[in-house]
Amino acid sequence: MWLKSRPAWQLLIVSVAVHAVVLLVALGRTGSIDGYAFSSLDCGEFYKIAQNVAERGVFSQDEAPPLKSDTWRTPGYPLFLAVFMFLLGDSTAMLVVVQQALSILNMLLLFWIASPLLNTRRAMIAAVLFLLEPYHLYYSLWLMSATLFVTVLLLTWLAWTRACRTGRLGWFALLGALSGFLVLVRPVGSLIPIVVVVGLLIVVLRLRPGRLDRRRGKAAWLVLTTFVIACAVVAGSWMVRNQVVAGHLALSDQGGVVLAYFKATEVVLWQQGRTAERYLETTLDPAKAELPHTVWEQIDTRLRGKFKSIPEDQRAALRWQNLAQGNKTTVDSFALSSALGEIGWSYLTSSPLTTAVCCLARCGSILTFPLNLALKPPTGVEVSRLESAAKGILYLLLCVWILVRLFRGGFDFTRLYFPLACTIALLLATTPQIDPRFRVPIIPLLLVVALLPRRTNSSHA
Repeated sequence: MWLKSRPAWQLLIVSVAVHAVVLLVALGRTGSIDGYAFSSLDCGEFYKIAQNVAERGVFSQDEAPPLKSDTWRTPGYPLFLAVFMFLLGDSTAMLVVVQQALSILNMLLLFWIASPLLNTRRAMIAAVLFLLEPYHLYYSLWLMSATLFVTVLLLTWLAWTRACRTGRLGWFALLGALSGFLVLVRPVGSLIPIVVVVGLLIVVLRLRPGRLDRRRGKAAWLVLTTFVIACAVVAGSWMVRNQVVAGHLALSDQGGVVLAYFKATEVVLWQQGRTAERYLETTLDPAKAELPHTVWEQIDTRLRGKFKSIPEDQRAALRWQNLAQGNKTTVDSFALSSALGEIGWSYLTSSPLTTAVCCLARCGSILTFPLNLALKPPTGVEVSRLESAAKGILYLLLCVWILVRLFRGGFDFTRLYFPLACTIALLLATTPQIDPRFRVPIIPLLLVVALLPRRTNSSHA
């Protein structure tokens, strides 16, 4: 058992010490260990839903009855919080401690996954580097889904390696279920089941010159069917729930909102040469609500034009203040999301080349954040250019090292595919937004890729 090994215990002790220091730092800076727990509006939403689930068994953000079923958030993280609220109470300090324990588990999971892919020494290096990664530590203090997303992603990776190694259908079923749950923790993981299917197709079929024999073909379809069914059952169960409560077979009503107010807006600002204003134009900070949000206001105008048939008071409420963080109007949330999705795509497709260049550049910015803050400080945000440059250069060096090693080649497919494909999937789902919260799950993937040996004696992961 891997946890019986001396390196695992050494890592566990170091990790507990590091996270204890993290809690002490939070205590010293804010006066309590949960001082950062609600650093984002998202945190309050997750907490309220979890509280309603634990106390009333209803998935809702409402403060008091009647509790309207929420379709804005997916259930993964709120249900995780609700379990510990039910068992231990709703203390935010307790939940932050639970999150630290989850972070420690993540580090040990990475060591477990990396050990057979690398070797013990390299696996320890990867685990320690991930343990000390500053954004991973910082966001572990928030009641945010990033830490749980890392856990499920690492478990999915573990299932991938075991499925490829053993060929047992049970592991492929678990891989599918975890891939589906990954989407329920964070919709930004929606592309991961797709890249896993592609990887399984290559791994199982083992494409070679000439036709595949019938037996191999049957095995491939059985594996893929097992994975797809397991994934669909987990992710689809929530879509069916939304069909029942809201009449729409969908994960949530976020899609169009995010596409228009956040992704398309980033591209428009890029086109206009106003990227320095992105933190002002896309802020949801109540203290900055009166600042101009010119692109969002243009989107609102176009949105109201699509709902001319509804009463004037309802149409007047269609403003970003009521929509960008979840629908606070009486208009159907999914209808609004669909309309905003059309508006968002119209912005993105008006100049496909510009959109592609912007998204590609932003992928680089995500991977090297906060280097972009040092190179071009944004308007309205205090930035230490020296500190941002120092951190950003480290991430840049990691990326350059990986590119050099990939160019040199010599990697085993099943070892390399999952971390590299999932990194690309997460970047594509995130861009053109720049948010280090979305980069947190990418770091352990990149660390293992950076440390992979060029050649192995085994042809499987």
